[in-house]
Amino acid sequence: MRAIAPDAAGFATLPEALAALRPEVVHIVTPPATHAALARTALEAGCHVYVEKPFVEHGAEARALLDLAAARGRLVCAGHQLLHEDPSRVARDLRPAIGRLVHVESYFSFRTVRRTPDGRAPLRPDLQLLDILPHPVYVLLAALDGEADGPTELAAVEVGPPGTVHALIRRGGISGTLTVSLQARPVESFLRLTGTNGTINADYVRGTVQRLIGPGTSGLEKLFAPYQIARQLVSGTTRAMAKRFLGGQRSYPGLAELFGLFYGAIRAGTASPVSPDNIADTVAFCERIGAALAAYAEQSRPRPADTRPARAGRVILTGGTGFLGRATTKALVAAGHPVTVLARRTPAPWDQLAGVDYRDVDLGQPIDPAHFAGGTAVIHAAAETAGAWEQHQRNSIDATRHVLTAAHAAGIRDVIHVSSVAVLAQPRAGQAIRDDAPLKADSRASGPYVWGKLESERLALSLAAELGLQLRVARPGAIVDYSEFDPPGRLGKRVGGFFVAVGSPGQRLGVVDVTFCGEALAWMLDHPLEAPKVINILQPTLPSKRDLIAQLRRTNPDLTVLWLPFLILHPLSWTAILLQKVLRPGRPAMNVASVFSVDRWDNTLSTRLAAQMAPAPTEPAAAGRAVASAR
Repeated sequence: MRAIAPDAAGFATLPEALAALRPEVVHIVTPPATHAALARTALEAGCHVYVEKPFVEHGAEARALLDLAAARGRLVCAGHQLLHEDPSRVARDLRPAIGRLVHVESYFSFRTVRRTPDGRAPLRPDLQLLDILPHPVYVLLAALDGEADGPTELAAVEVGPPGTVHALIRRGGISGTLTVSLQARPVESFLRLTGTNGTINADYVRGTVQRLIGPGTSGLEKLFAPYQIARQLVSGTTRAMAKRFLGGQRSYPGLAELFGLFYGAIRAGTASPVSPDNIADTVAFCERIGAALAAYAEQSRPRPADTRPARAGRVILTGGTGFLGRATTKALVAAGHPVTVLARRTPAPWDQLAGVDYRDVDLGQPIDPAHFAGGTAVIHAAAETAGAWEQHQRNSIDATRHVLTAAHAAGIRDVIHVSSVAVLAQPRAGQAIRDDAPLKADSRASGPYVWGKLESERLALSLAAELGLQLRVARPGAIVDYSEFDPPGRLGKRVGGFFVAVGSPGQRLGVVDVTFCGEALAWMLDHPLEAPKVINILQPTLPSKRDLIAQLRRTNPDLTVLWLPFLILHPLSWTAILLQKVLRPGRPAMNVASVFSVDRWDNTLSTRLAAQMAPAPTEPAAAGRAVASAR
């Protein structure tokens, strides 16, 4: 804050600031648990109060604050900005045209945040759900407001796996349904109003409204309805995106409008732009839904592991909640290892595995060796995957130092360090990259991620020699999940409904399936004599780009694939480099062609590893079936 406003006054407490400054309005944007006390302090000092959502945590607190505000003649506004976005405004204007309201549907699917720009660990998924929950709730309640006599009631709540909320809300004879999902795709946020004379759909992702006004009972109306919706969607989205980008608005549409209305109401002595009932009912309904979510989370919590002795020693796994880390955790548990996972955040209870001890540990800081107590080996898979040089220094390089020194202090000698094939130097033309290939010489030439991985591996090797650790280095290729396939970066780029595949269909990529990679790490841990000291973990049979595109089409049948050969990409890349040098002199230019270049790989060790990992047949009949299957 000092960097943003160096001349701003600072105070130790809110009462000190209120006494010294005597402000008319206080904005409370602190964590939700502090909202109630801070809002009460501001109201008692005679201030109008804006409170970011979630307003407060409990319905009783909300009603008490609103009663206090009314008694003091002060206005209260909650961060319900969707009510003042264009879709809500247009839907309100169109509302009389659809006749008597029959049903309201509020839907919100979103992608959880796995990391924040400042490098701090975000909330775990179930808590992120509670954080955004007010948005779909308050727009639904606002749509029901004034439509029927009597209070608005939350008739039923059901929470399903993993973290999907369904709620039924009633006001008089009107029903409303609420659906919030962590995993439903694509990401959507809409409010649909259905009346006796049509439907209005307010789309908050695209900033548009689609409407079908009229009974829609005739054959022609049914026939032309999809074309009406398509026209409105295309024209509305174009206008909304142009308005947003030309106006410089990147996020939080509706917030500036909400502030303007709030300040205007204070000056004019009129009502707050967010009604007290909307605030109070939103808090009360979110509290009930939160209780149902907490109960479901508790039911989903993995049962304690049985008391039988473990078949293998305890493994300390860093990064065990990440993409590769989850697969490795499953493989270790399946192999009979008790596991302690050290990560920046604990996963939601329904994502936890039985027999795993999850601990929130900041690896960028020195680690208490007590977290390694009882461990016999360490798999260090944690690393920064985004951000600038500072984040990779802290969460990759410094983290490696802290993990290895804490392991040594705890008396653990066996360590597997998970690196990346990206750290390897390019071979001579026509040569394949082997497991014993040298590391890159210029560690910063390939950007922060490769630099962090490369320097982490170098540090792990030097620390292991210094501390007497038995270190093995595993370098996975591009990791993919064939069960939920997301194409590797060197295959190409998705652009809307198109996928631009770069290169030749016959080129083979150095990828590895995440399940095989996790099982390979677990096997290496249990077979120290057979496992290599250094290995590039690749798929035993490297897939071609044609194979990966076929896999992509299985899960995306409507995707249009366009092939961009290198013959065309290279001139485009040279042009892009020239433009970068002209527009950004003094800054390094990115070579787009090199991003999609394809290396040749010698995956002999990975093929041998896969053969060693394969279970041996227990009877001749089993062997015969295996041979027949192979043929």
